[in-house]
Formats: sequence, C-alpha cells, structure tokens
Amino acid sequence: MTFVSLVKNSDPSKAVSDAVQLAGGLEVSGTVLIKPNLSCAKPSGSGLVTNVDVVVALVKMVAEQGAKPLVGDLPILGWDPKTVFDASGIRAIEQAGGELVDWSAGHIEISLPGAKTLKRVPIARPALEVDAIINVPVLKHHFLTHLSGGMKNLFGLVQPEFRPKVHVLGLDGPLVDFYEFLKPRIVLNVMDATSIAQSVRPAGPYYGPSEAKSAYQANMILASKDAVALDAVAARVIGIEPDDVEMVRIAASRRLGDVNPRTVGNARGASVKIKSSLLGKVMPYMEDAWTSQRLNRIAHPLAKRIYGQDIVSLKEVRREMNAIDPSRIVLAGNCTQCGLCVNACPTKNIALGSKPAFGSKCIKCFICVEICPGGVLAIQRK
Repeated sequence: MTFVSLVKNSDPSKAVSDAVQLAGGLEVSGTVLIKPNLSCAKPSGSGLVTNVDVVVALVKMVAEQGAKPLVGDLPILGWDPKTVFDASGIRAIEQAGGELVDWSAGHIEISLPGAKTLKRVPIARPALEVDAIINVPVLKHHFLTHLSGGMKNLFGLVQPEFRPKVHVLGLDGPLVDFYEFLKPRIVLNVMDATSIAQSVRPAGPYYGPSEAKSAYQANMILASKDAVALDAVAARVIGIEPDDVEMVRIAASRRLGDVNPRTVGNARGASVKIKSSLLGKVMPYMEDAWTSQRLNRIAHPLAKRIYGQDIVSLKEVRREMNAIDPSRIVLAGNCTQCGLCVNACPTKNIALGSKPAFGSKCIKCFICVEICPGGVLAIQRK
C-alpha cells in the first residue's frame, strides 16, 4: 500500500521530521544527493524555490545516519547557478553538514532503456554516482504542466542546454521516461508546500508568465516514497484533478505509481482548512477549481462571475496552447533588458534592442517566457 503524508506545522524542520516518519522513515548510507528546486534566483519562502529550512532538515537527517549529504540543482537555462545559489540562501546547508555541488560541467549522456520518447539524455554525474537520491520539489502551479511537483523537479538533473529539446518532445512524456529511469535510485520524495506559488493562469489576454502573482502560506510538507502518488495528492491539494496533470496520467498508465494512495497526517485535506469560515475556505481555491475538468461545468460560470469574462475552460486552454503561434510571444510589462531570454533561447532566435525581437526560428519551447525574471514575456491569446 502506498502512503503520502501531509503534515501542517509552522516549523518546517518539525513538519519534515513528522512527514518523513509517517511516510515510512528514512534509512540511508554512503553518499546521498538531496535534489531541491533551485530553478531561478528567488528567495527561500517565495514558493518558487524549495524552502531552505526544508533542505537543511533533510541534510541533518542524512548526516545523523552517518551518510554524506550532497545538495545540488541547476536553474533554468540562462540563469547563473551562483546567482541562484546566493539568492535562494541554499548555502545555509553547508553549516548543517551538507556539501553544495555545482555540476554545470559534469553531465554524462546516457541511454534510457525502455523509454517511450526520451531515448538519450545528458544527466548530472552525481545522480549516477551517489547511493541514493532524495527528491525535494516545491509545490507550485506551472503554466504549461499545471503542476510543478516531484517528477518535474527531476528535470533539474538534465543538462540545461538540452532541456529545450525535451520541451519540444512534449515535456510530459519525456519527463516520465526520465522518472522511470531514476525511480530505483530515489529513496524518498519530500515536497515543500510551506508557501505555494500561484503562477499567472490562462486568463485575460495572456498565457504565462510563470512569475508567481501570489503565494499563500500553507505551512505544509508532503512526503512519499512514490513520486507519482505524491504528485497526485499535491494536485488535489491545489484543487486540480490528477487526471488533468498529463505527467501524472502518463505515469499512472505505465504503472509507475499509485494515483489513489492512502494519505496520513494532521494536514489531510489541509488545502480547505487554512481558513475557518465557509467563504474563507472556498475563495482561495476558486482560481484553481475552474481548471478541473470534473468541476469545470460547476465552477466555470461562478469563476466568470468572480474573476471576469476572460476566464477560459481547461479544454479551451489546451486547444489554444496546441495552436500557439510563436509570433504571439509579446511584452506584457516593462523589459529591463536583462538579456536572460536571449541567452536561454536554444535557436538564438531573440535579439535584444530596446526590447526583445523574435526571429523566424522559434521551436515553441517557451523557455523565454518561463525564464523572464520580471514576468514580462507572455503568450498573447487570440
């Protein structure tokens, strides 16, 4: 039987300890890679990167068992790793006995046996050399995959320059291939839901960007030995049906995890217990409820009344995203000319003058939209 623990506590270290124990505990030896989400230069607690207190707690757990804890991740293509490490505060793990590793120049190209889509991939060398991996994602919305969770967090082990190719292959299927390969090495998945970032949803005139427009304090940690089960429960926490998360659906169809696990802990159903009043329970989650295919017919008219007529159904979102014209990548704010989009574009399709100019070689990976630090680039809807 598969278990996912959900623990609510304002002390992240206590929440991690309780969640790990409820998920079956942790026994490790040798060298252990702790893989947080350090995708961008945002501070701990923003909901966009893994909370440092969560990572520190896991480093101490591993060290107390006499194992050697390594901590590492590489950000989205275009971000400087050292800048991200500094902004996120991740260097605090060194005082707890962890070693921060930068594998920018340390990837090995491997074949993935049995893969459906992603046949070969350059992967971070430590992921292949350690004795165990602890996967530590941060729970947040994602404008392409709906949910950024356990399986997607492993994307950080892929060489940044190769990631746009994975986007072009469809992202969801390839990442399931990647998870299937890594699954035997992952001893535990611990999800940071202390602050849950809500990225700009497909409403109004634009899709994206992935810059969080708000984050709410959930003070929650989820843990499981099954990343698919973890993502399924995490989806429900933020009001999305697991079947609507393509990555979860594909993984379940390939019997890589359980989408209906047993949940244990004091935060069971905590996504609707954060506030006490009936209105307080409903309002923070209406924005997510309309994305559910199962609830859409009920939530959609009410969501339109609350959020305006620009709200669209999930079916419309998928149809429009599949038909996106690259020429519709536009500025939805003031460009600071940081140049990250230029450096990130795998086809060198962006030139930067007073604002980004796009050529004719776009491959629709939308890395530029995802990386924009100010959330300025967006995809214009028809």
